[in-house]
Amino acid sequence: MTGPSPATRLHDVVVVHDQSGAEWRAAKAAIERGSIVIGASVQPPPDFFANPSSTYTIAALDGGHRIRKFVSITLDRKATVPRRRYVFS
Repeated sequence: MTGPSPATRLHDVVVVHDQSGAEWRAAKAAIERGSIVIGASVQPPPDFFANPSSTYTIAALDGGHRIRKFVSITLDRKATVPRRRYVFS
């Protein structure tokens, strides 16, 4: 049995709040069931998720060192566990 595809493992992650331009950087993330999941080793800036209608752009390198970019995605508030994992879809 093989492990997850390198394309589903992301590193050097930058999350940009589309409305304010604020940035949050994380060491790694993963694509799980079509959503982007960021473990919260570094917390996002205060008020980064204050507005439920905000959109975000996520850029990262995948396991094959290809640039991946996800535009105008939203925080999945039901799947997110603040300070532990943040889920975008």
